[in-house]
Amino acid sequence: MLANGGHGSSIRTSSTCTALLRELEVLQCVNEVHSLCSVLGLDFGQTVGDVHPSLHGTQVEQSTNISNSTLEGLEQAILKLKIERKTRISEAKLFEVWNLMDSSKEERNCFMKITSIVEASESEITERGILSIEMIEKASAEVDRLAKLKASRMKELVFKKRSELEEICRLTHIEPDPSTVAEKASALIDSGLVDPSELLAKIKEQIIKAEDEVLSRKEENWLDKYNQSAWQCTHINLKRAEYARITIGKIPAIVDNVINKTLAWEDEKKTYFLYDRARFEVL
Repeated sequence: MLANGGHGSSIRTSSTCTALLRELEVLQCVNEVHSLCSVLGLDFGQTVGDVHPSLHGTQVEQSTNISNSTLEGLEQAILKLKIERKTRISEAKLFEVWNLMDSSKEERNCFMKITSIVEASESEITERGILSIEMIEKASAEVDRLAKLKASRMKELVFKKRSELEEICRLTHIEPDPSTVAEKASALIDSGLVDPSELLAKIKEQIIKAEDEVLSRKEENWLDKYNQSAWQCTHINLKRAEYARITIGKIPAIVDNVINKTLAWEDEKKTYFLYDRARFEVL
């Protein structure tokens, strides 16, 4: 009888341990569901209640149903919640929420939480409500607003650069590229057929080409002026050489004239005309 009593006690102890382990497993699952619901902004009570009403009791350790079906239901709920979390993380990252940093400081403060998930792993995303539908939709709307604002600013920049191109072309009598004319550029941007950044880059290339043409023309003008100046210098030098040749040709007559005047002076004065103690005629 003692042996049978001991065996029965062991069975009861084993059953108790199994039940406690199962209850602990269920409790761990419930805690994980609670954590996921918190991050996703979902109703925890409704989520676990859909698995089994007892899971939403105030005293879980006493009223929780720990059957296999309950445990399986919790595991399925956890799987669905993790898939939903993954989907929302992907959506948040797809929004390129880093664009929110273009907003003012006050606007950025509203989205600091969601911008923090861009570089975070799934296990690091635990803050309450950070992936709620409301937060995702709010971030999506803000990104859309910024995208429209950015497109508007890009259009203004495109028009400004186009005006700059046209002014350069006007001053240098160059015909600007018609592919980026303001009306056409505006229609392309509005239709979404072209990225404003690409259009802006194209206009900048056209400006560089126009400026290169201006520089090339300046170099040609400089060369023309240089050639003209060189010709003028040559002409002046030729004139100077001719003047020198004529002057040299006059020197002998000038010398003879000076000698004759010197001799006449000597005859008149009855003395020699000296220059540095030497007779001038001898010099």
